[in-house]
Amino acid sequence: MTAAELVKKLNGETAVEALSALCALAKTKQGRAEIEAAVSDRAILSELVNSEQPKVRKNAYRLLGALENEADVPLLVSALESETTLFAVPSLLLSLGRLNAKDALLSYRVPVSESEATDKHIAEITIAYEKAMQRFETVPESTLERLEAPREVLCFAPHGFAEELKAELKTLGLFGEVKGDAVRVVTDDMQRVYRANCMTEALLPIAYDVPMEPKAIAAATKTCIGTYYRIEIRGYLKDRSGFIEKLKALLDGRNNPSAYDCELRIDSRNDRCDLYWKLWNVKDRRYPWRKGTLPASMHPALAYALSRYALSKIKTARPYVLDPFCGSGSLLFAAEAQTDCRRLFGVDKSSSAIAIARENAKAGGSSAQFICRDILRFEARNGADLVLSNLPFGTRVGSHRENETLYARFLKHLKYLLNDGGVAVLYTADAKLLERLIRENAFLKLREKRRTAAGGLSPWIFVIDKTPADSYNDRNKERE
Repeated sequence: MTAAELVKKLNGETAVEALSALCALAKTKQGRAEIEAAVSDRAILSELVNSEQPKVRKNAYRLLGALENEADVPLLVSALESETTLFAVPSLLLSLGRLNAKDALLSYRVPVSESEATDKHIAEITIAYEKAMQRFETVPESTLERLEAPREVLCFAPHGFAEELKAELKTLGLFGEVKGDAVRVVTDDMQRVYRANCMTEALLPIAYDVPMEPKAIAAATKTCIGTYYRIEIRGYLKDRSGFIEKLKALLDGRNNPSAYDCELRIDSRNDRCDLYWKLWNVKDRRYPWRKGTLPASMHPALAYALSRYALSKIKTARPYVLDPFCGSGSLLFAAEAQTDCRRLFGVDKSSSAIAIARENAKAGGSSAQFICRDILRFEARNGADLVLSNLPFGTRVGSHRENETLYARFLKHLKYLLNDGGVAVLYTADAKLLERLIRENAFLKLREKRRTAAGGLSPWIFVIDKTPADSYNDRNKERE
């Protein structure tokens, strides 16, 4: 249902339901724009805020906060002065916080509970007030260069690339062992850890197999590393907010959902959990070229890991690297950062993608060149040493049916893109199709394949050699 249709339902018995639906719609930028257009004179919103029904007022407060239009502050401030229904107040306070109404919040006093009947409501008001005020807290910037003493740090790689991260950490003087998708190192030098380009995050283990109870977690955690921190619970299917509030009351320090200096990570599995500190209190300067992205853009840590893997498959000291479906250019920039490339060239038929790639190249000081063209109409001058690409796959960039034609034509064209000793490293979730087409192509030989995971999918990496002319003739004879 559209915003305009929902606004028509704001009168009478359907008001609460319609307001709830509008709040859900307002979670997106486009949704907010549609709602703003539908309530341009805002008279209907004023009527709802002053409704005789508390549930209508409560949801009207929520909607005004979701719209994030500071012109609505006077209306909410007036409501705060007159609202007497306790269960509606938390939504009002949270909306004032979202609209940066600091003065109104500072002048507000949380009421004192007068009976057991109001205890729950007053507790909810207190929590909402604290959350609203947290928006105005200045979290001091700090840089944790070293821990007090060397300790275990788990450096996580994109799924399937722990060995590549281990190799990179070794170049940084950090020697570790692989544990699943993480590399375990022992160090106090967090600045060095933060320089690993193939790393998605670093966690400091606190305790394993702890009862999933606030008291047990607080006892295991003892004290916080930083004054400001946020609590993140993963895999917990019950009341997360209630659990966090109970835990917050037991821990030292101050929980602030907006403070990313330090995170208490709780990985829950049924009635047990593992505890970690996640520290990232430095500005991430690892990817200076990442100014623009596309919906299907690869995570930069994955781009670095994949390019490191691909570069290990070629023998050329100064390679010519070609990305035939370059998008925003991530793979080329990652390859350039890891080796001295003779040439870097990106091709994409999307003009908007090429514009972003060129913008990124300028931001990162890259020598990569980009051209807007269909790769099937492009031939690499002298042939590339490495064709490295994240092939189109998934709903954002095509379909399996489209890939059947595209992949077949691209693989036939690949012999014109590679030099005689060239290697192609291709990444796709449409793996069965690609493997079948490679095996059917006399000019290509599948050297190895490797499974990964990203965004709920299971992409594979294919390492492909261009078959020399004599081998190609032999294979043709075998087929005859």
